[in-house]
Amino acid sequence: MSFNKYFIYLLSTFTFIHSYSLFAQKTEIDSLVELLNTSSEVKKIDILNALSLKYTDRDPDKAIAYGKQARTAAEINKSILSIGQSCLNIAKGYYAKSDNTNALAYLNLAQSEFSKTNFKEGLGEVYNVIGNIQTDLSNSEAALNYNLKALKIREELNDSFAMASSLINIGKVYYNLQQYAKANDYYIQSLKIRELIKDQAGIAACYNNIANVFGDQGENEKALEYFKKSLEIKEKLGNKKGIAYTLNNLGSIYTSLNEHVKAREYYTKSYEIKKEINDARGMVSSLTNIGASYYYTNDLTNAVKYFLLSSEEAKKVGARDIVLSSYQNAAETYSELKDYKNAATYFSLALSLKDSILSIESSKAMHEMQGKFNFEKQEKEIQILKQEKEIQELDVAKTKLIKNGFIIGFILILIIAFIIYNRYKLKQKANTKLELQKVEIIRQHNELNVAYEQIENKNKDITDSINYAKRLQEAILPTAEFERTFKEKGFILYKPKDIVSGDFYWMWKTNNLIYIAAVDCTGHGVPGAFMSIVGYNLLNQAVKEHKISEPAKILNEINKGITDTLRQYEEESTVKDGMDIALCCINTDTLELQYAGAYNPIWIISKGAFIEIKADKFPIGTFIGEEINSFTNTTLQLSKGDSIYLYTDGYADQFGGPKGKKFKYKKFQELLIENHLKAMTNQRTVLEHTINQWKGDLEQVDDILVIGIQV
Repeated sequence: MSFNKYFIYLLSTFTFIHSYSLFAQKTEIDSLVELLNTSSEVKKIDILNALSLKYTDRDPDKAIAYGKQARTAAEINKSILSIGQSCLNIAKGYYAKSDNTNALAYLNLAQSEFSKTNFKEGLGEVYNVIGNIQTDLSNSEAALNYNLKALKIREELNDSFAMASSLINIGKVYYNLQQYAKANDYYIQSLKIRELIKDQAGIAACYNNIANVFGDQGENEKALEYFKKSLEIKEKLGNKKGIAYTLNNLGSIYTSLNEHVKAREYYTKSYEIKKEINDARGMVSSLTNIGASYYYTNDLTNAVKYFLLSSEEAKKVGARDIVLSSYQNAAETYSELKDYKNAATYFSLALSLKDSILSIESSKAMHEMQGKFNFEKQEKEIQILKQEKEIQELDVAKTKLIKNGFIIGFILILIIAFIIYNRYKLKQKANTKLELQKVEIIRQHNELNVAYEQIENKNKDITDSINYAKRLQEAILPTAEFERTFKEKGFILYKPKDIVSGDFYWMWKTNNLIYIAAVDCTGHGVPGAFMSIVGYNLLNQAVKEHKISEPAKILNEINKGITDTLRQYEEESTVKDGMDIALCCINTDTLELQYAGAYNPIWIISKGAFIEIKADKFPIGTFIGEEINSFTNTTLQLSKGDSIYLYTDGYADQFGGPKGKKFKYKKFQELLIENHLKAMTNQRTVLEHTINQWKGDLEQVDDILVIGIQV
């Protein structure tokens, strides 16, 4: 089971930690409130802003309320700096509530006010908070840009404390990008400044962040050393919130060391402190981690209990991402308890969260609405043309009648008078009808515009949801691990047909064995993405939890897992989906290769010779009435410099070229043989350039995945 790292390291790298005890804060707040009642109007603005800052971490709603009072008073007194400061304080209150939209709006107002007088201290703090928000939103480029702008201003002002804060924030951006060396460099720069100015709270924060880097790189002993240093300082300062989060991080390290009972002790201590200081979001992370510790010690009943507690608490603070993760963890745990009913319930809740993120029905509804819109549009256009024809016919009739009236008028003046009067009435009636028809045409055009806007908005909502699903899917792919393992000796060409993909790649490294797979799930886009998540979890479960090492046995295990997950053994089941896969295990000491595949073979180029190891001709996924097949394990001795290629059918099946035909496997093989002596990164460039030229202006027909490795 995989748990979002967010829970383990949640808020572990705060750039500023309050060093006063809750009692001291209460005393200061009471003093400020007393001063508020006896001070002048101008002084009240400063006091209100001070109260807003004091409440930022303790009670964000009060912080916002005091900030708004300060802003109103500052606007009455036309104090530009005070208006800017109050907007900044309001923004910090919203940021503490995770309301980034309102936070950014008030930060823009604060920036505008500070810019009027070029108040650099204020601008530096505005850029600092915007940088933190962009970091939380995973907008790394924007986060780095704003934090560097803040650092530049603070260096000009020679503000050591603020410079240290910006340095640690920049380190956090690189940490999130998994560029650990750069992250650690900025953390150490911040630490040196904090040591010079004797900022104990800041030193503790730096120790905490440096520990995170060691933890992510698997250096658990060093991580423990720095976390304990951080904890010691926070305990001396009485910083309960900081203590709680460092205890949580210590628990995560013991989890990595498989000391789950000890980890649970730290998680529980962290939870009790967060509960004491009413840190609702922090309590959620601790509950999840306690559940994980029970899961790892096979106490599944307690595990699911804490996952569900976590989901309920997360709902209260609006942490929808944590609710989603808790539902997924609960579903997985119920599945292991053989409580398939509850497993299905929570899996369904997870899927439907965030406005049916990956809902196939939403796409279907969109297409039905589009079809209905097109039909109604055509109907109305026909009606408009018909009405315009009637108008033309009326005009022709009117002209003819007038002409006849003049001819008859020469004969009988009385008849002329009668006809003129009669024609006038007809014209008046015709004009009234024309006016009504014009009004109706305008109304129908307006209805069309409203319908079109509704469809555009719905389409945007669905596209936004699927783009969010893309970020979730990309997060599970082992891209960074592949690059660390193979460096320049490997490449991955991954081109989803739609926003999300049915193809995925998987990798696991343990001791001297490297497992890698190229997988093609039934379908592409949203349906394929669902299957890819199921397949990825089953591969992890087979290797990491069940400790299965032979590729054929791994495929047998996930074949059974797919069948059980999709209930393909039940008569009422209508899910006939599965997956094709090529799975390799490479022994880096002996260069022995083990392989098993479902429809997907692998290709090896050894000393210029092309070798194909064929796959079994049946997929993963067994349905009613079908025999459960066992996969074949093939062993081959590799030589230094051999190249291995795993792929799905998307590359060879792409239509293009001068006649719009498939690229085909033979041409694909020839392309690899022709370029196999080039560096792997150059091979990827050749493959991508070739398929793009071949496709031209035609649509991509399927997801494309090609993996190349040189031993």
